[in-house]
Amino acid sequence: MKKRIDIVVPEDVIESNPKRTERFEKTKRFEKTDRVPVYAGYYMDAMLVGSGNRFSQMLKGPQEQMDCLILNQKWRMENVRDDFPLNLNSIVIEPNFGALRGVEFPMEIKWNGDDMPKSIHLINDVEEIDDLVVPSPDTGVNALRIEYFKKMKERVGDYDIRLNGEEIELKVDLNHPGGPIPSAFGICGPNLFMWMMLDPNRIHKLLEITTKSHLQVIDYFDQLTGRESGHWVWAGCDTGEMISPKMFKEFVVPYYLKIWEVQHRPRVFHMCGNIDHLLEIIRDELDIDVLEHFGFPTDRKKLADTFSGKTLMRGGPHPALIKDGPKDKIIDECVDYITTLGQKGGYMLAEGATVVPGTPLENIDAMVEASKRASEIMNN
Repeated sequence: MKKRIDIVVPEDVIESNPKRTERFEKTKRFEKTDRVPVYAGYYMDAMLVGSGNRFSQMLKGPQEQMDCLILNQKWRMENVRDDFPLNLNSIVIEPNFGALRGVEFPMEIKWNGDDMPKSIHLINDVEEIDDLVVPSPDTGVNALRIEYFKKMKERVGDYDIRLNGEEIELKVDLNHPGGPIPSAFGICGPNLFMWMMLDPNRIHKLLEITTKSHLQVIDYFDQLTGRESGHWVWAGCDTGEMISPKMFKEFVVPYYLKIWEVQHRPRVFHMCGNIDHLLEIIRDELDIDVLEHFGFPTDRKKLADTFSGKTLMRGGPHPALIKDGPKDKIIDECVDYITTLGQKGGYMLAEGATVVPGTPLENIDAMVEASKRASEIMNN
């Protein structure tokens, strides 16, 4: 007997979906919209808290993880009223073991029960890089991700998922986020930055390996999922914000350009630390199309001067403010972000950059209210 899961969304929300979709699509094209869209960053930990599940359940097996992932999506669709368009035809899930990077390498993982897992750095001496090789894409934690992916695919037919009584499709996907720098940091830890100074040749060798491996995993996952190769990818460079512009040009730019030589536009780039000192390099040398979910430490005026009207941006205020309020301060801060970054289109308001678990839903509503107020200000 199929496991039935009912998702119930108010009809007025369903009816407003075309308007939300139009708002998003026009924003992506830098066209005038009625207001800036709000796209809150609900990732796994926040959705688990919302749905009443725990990360330890996700580790019990493919069936248990599948149940959690579906219930997470159900909770978001039923409860979060930002502007992100609802998918009325399907739910898409994929195996998730936390924001681990470089997981195809043979790193030990410290599993922390209900808290997110951490990588145990693989290399503690720079000379160990000499023995590092590009791993098979189906090793390390990837082996577990692939196992779960295959078993979840087999069990899709075991579910009967309904949206307001109408059956919708369940799909299972598999992607490889991150990039050469997060993988290198996962392998070396903070020693990475010291070794950039002391032994740059070995770090270039390391980055050649992580870049080749990253592309190899993307290609392997494309084959598993049946995706056409060369699609756009979500490229993250977290921890890269801790290096100087000179080092960024040397150790980041060439390797991310190698990714984008293979993967087509748009160039979607994520960094959520303070990247004030790197903005012009990211614009001019990486030539990105999307700055996806920037963080609150980055100066919003510098962001506007660098990217407004040219690069699609998503991000905004401190996540702790969005969680704790008060509501009036949330609205004031969000209005300032919108009026600073949204004057030329191409801006989506989010927290900068992830919804803190336990954030009251009414504080997300306050972000939407801020978008409405900012629209009145900009149109007067």
